[in-house]
Order: sequence, then C-alpha cells, then structure tokens
Amino acid sequence: IYYRVHIQNYGWLPYVKNGAAAGSEAFGLRLEGIEVKLVKKDGGTAPAVGYGFLKNVLYYSGHVQTLGNVKEVKSGSVLGTVGQYKRMEALSVRLKGMDGYASGNIRYQAHVQNIGWQGWKRDGQIAGTTGQKKRLEAIQIRLTGEMANQYDVYYRAHVQDYGWLGWAKNGEPAGTEGMAKRLEGIQIQYVEKGGKAPGSTDRPYLK
Repeated sequence: IYYRVHIQNYGWLPYVKNGAAAGSEAFGLRLEGIEVKLVKKDGGTAPAVGYGFLKNVLYYSGHVQTLGNVKEVKSGSVLGTVGQYKRMEALSVRLKGMDGYASGNIRYQAHVQNIGWQGWKRDGQIAGTTGQKKRLEAIQIRLTGEMANQYDVYYRAHVQDYGWLGWAKNGEPAGTEGMAKRLEGIQIQYVEKGGKAPGSTDRPYLK
C-alpha cells in the first residue's frame, strides 16, 4: 500500500508505503488531502517513494565550560546549563530534512568575550571559540530564503545573574553586551510565520 498527503504550504509530498509516516510533525501545518494506491507485489507498477514526512528540522549543539562538547538537542530544548554557573563557549546550529521542500538555511553569530561580534556562520559551523576559555555573551539567529518566508525563528538566553531573558527573533540580539556576563543556556524554536512567540519577548538583550 502506497500513500501520500497534501499539506499546507507544501502541496503533495512524495509517496511512502506500508506503515511509514506521511505528513508533518511540529510544523503546525494542516493535512488537506490523502491519496492511496494498492500495488500488486512482484509485478505491479509502484510509484516512486520519497521523503513524505516532515518533522522537526532544527538542531543545535555547543561547547560548555568543563563539559566540553555537549549533545545535540532539537528545537525548543535547552542547550547548556541552568544553575551550574558554567559559561557557554561555542554554538552550532543546523537545519535537517528540508531538502527539496524549502530553500534557504539558518545563519547565526556570537558575541564573544574580548572579541565582540564574530562573522555570521551557517549550517553547523562553529560560532564562538573552543579551548580559549572565552564566554559567549550574546547571539543572533536568522533564517534565509524560503525558510524565512514560511517561519520565524525565536531564541532566548540564560544569562549570569539575570536568568532567562525574553525571546528575540529573526536576527535580533539576545543576551548581553558590555556587561561581562556569561551566557549559560540557550533555547531556539521556530514557529509558522506570524505565529505566537513561545513566551515573553520583554528584554531579550541588555547592553
């Protein structure tokens, strides 16, 4: 049995078969149509099978004081530490699983102790430093291409002495600058364009 679905913003996705998931997860997209085909085994003409299920595509990892490189997490999860007084030193962000559906990528840059704002990184490159014992102090993250037309990317920073600041989005700075405060944790989440922010957007950045 082969089947495919028509979903909001993407139209018909490729066929999947025999119990595989079809549609989307965590995108907030409605399923609008279904097509099903029965194909005789060993002799029937089967449709081409492809990537017919869109799921969480935002992943990020980093380097934390005394912990080193920490395990990659997905959209909405906390990267780093809370209440352990450890500085984040590097950040890496990537999109996964959207090839052929939405052009564009994710870009990000970090404000680093004694360095300031570094250049923009993309698609899993490292922002910040490793082995230099320099704290991240602020970040900026943005989407490009069709991804930017369909989604907003939100992010917030957990900062020394302040805790969680508000959510920034689409390239706005989050964290602190000129205050010598370490960034201890980060959350990143994307929502459908124009959708509700994950939480308060008050004071995402202190300078």
